[in-house]
Amino acid sequence: MQKAEVYFVKLNELNKIKSLLPEFTAPLGIKVHFGEEGNITYLPSSYVKKMAGMVKNPTLVECNVLYRSPRSKARTHRELALKHGFNFAPIDFLDGESGDGAMEVKISGEHFKICYLGKGLAKYKSLLVVSHFKGHITAGFGGAIKNLGMGLASRRGKLAQHAFIKHRVNSEKCIGCGLCITNCPVEAIAFAGNQKAKINQAICISCSKCIAVCPVQAIAIPWGRDDLKTFRERLAEYALAGTQGRQCFYINFLMNITEGCDCAGEEMELMTDDIGILVSADPVAIDQASYDLVAKQGEEFKKQNGDAQLEHGEKIGLGTREYELIDV
Repeated sequence: MQKAEVYFVKLNELNKIKSLLPEFTAPLGIKVHFGEEGNITYLPSSYVKKMAGMVKNPTLVECNVLYRSPRSKARTHRELALKHGFNFAPIDFLDGESGDGAMEVKISGEHFKICYLGKGLAKYKSLLVVSHFKGHITAGFGGAIKNLGMGLASRRGKLAQHAFIKHRVNSEKCIGCGLCITNCPVEAIAFAGNQKAKINQAICISCSKCIAVCPVQAIAIPWGRDDLKTFRERLAEYALAGTQGRQCFYINFLMNITEGCDCAGEEMELMTDDIGILVSADPVAIDQASYDLVAKQGEEFKKQNGDAQLEHGEKIGLGTREYELIDV
């Protein structure tokens, strides 16, 4: 396979990106992450605003999250986005108010034949995927692939990527309020003898409504190391689904690089100095190049290895790991 071209642009020369952008077919969506409440290292809106100014009539597009957060509902998600400065273009939450608006996309994956993406994605002929490259506890790192795969998935699609893991209740945190029981759509939760909630794993459908309503965050997904490769492969397959039938182009910002992702509602320490911006038409190549540059600068970042994303992405035809890095 021919090497993909990945362009390197310095952060203080951002205007050079305009000459690298293709002529997009309208309507155009800019896929972006608005940052979690309490997080300060997400990609600043000022950079996304500059990207939006380089293209015609863009809409900022995103989907809601599964877990308990202002970003789990479109109304409060929009309020947070505006609070974080994303007020320079229309905002479209592709999966509706609560994440239930889904459309089916067929692929020939090893894990999925049908993926469930935000229903509103159907109207966008082009995507400019603007990603903040950083670490991620389960994906290894978050870049273009994760922005596509998890970021465009509806609630059902997100659940499908997580479905092999069931939810658990931390009985020490549980206060026995019963909110998870009354909100469970399949009656999979009941009080145990100690008046603590307990989830019946045979019934649980991993919808995460219990996580969203628990007032003390006593319910979580107990990730294990053996599950990570499967999760990362599923992520790559959903990324492939997001590209189907549309023109896509990618920009990764290598700045404010942290061990955790922008979904963490807390301040996090930086792992490296800011590096720059990568631009490419290939999501696998841009993430491979991003990882290589960050790991070269910060030895600690090597433990964020997300090779399964890249290996599987190349295998299923999402892109290539072979790239040529070109200074602009």
